[in-house]
Amino acid sequence: MEWIVLIPDIEGSLETRMRVRETHIKDMLRHIDSGLFQMGGGTLAGNTVDGSAIIARAKSEADIMSVLKTDIYARSGVWNLEKIKFIPVGTLIPERPFHC
Repeated sequence: MEWIVLIPDIEGSLETRMRVRETHIKDMLRHIDSGLFQMGGGTLAGNTVDGSAIIARAKSEADIMSVLKTDIYARSGVWNLEKIKFIPVGTLIPERPFHC
């Protein structure tokens, strides 16, 4: 099953987010390579990052949460995991390469 995962940042954590961003990206790429995460990026409020959005492929919310809890953004106080939203998605159109 696919999931849209929305994780808001804790207010005032932007400086920490930027400081640990490189570690976060390395970890996320590992999970993309494993197939757990399909893509991810920062959510925006105007021009400011205020959270994260991830497309995941997993059996359950718990499977995703167990990985997110170990991410540097969770461990360093960037993500507010208490306000995370998991939206299950019934995929109709399978992924295919994007061509310009």
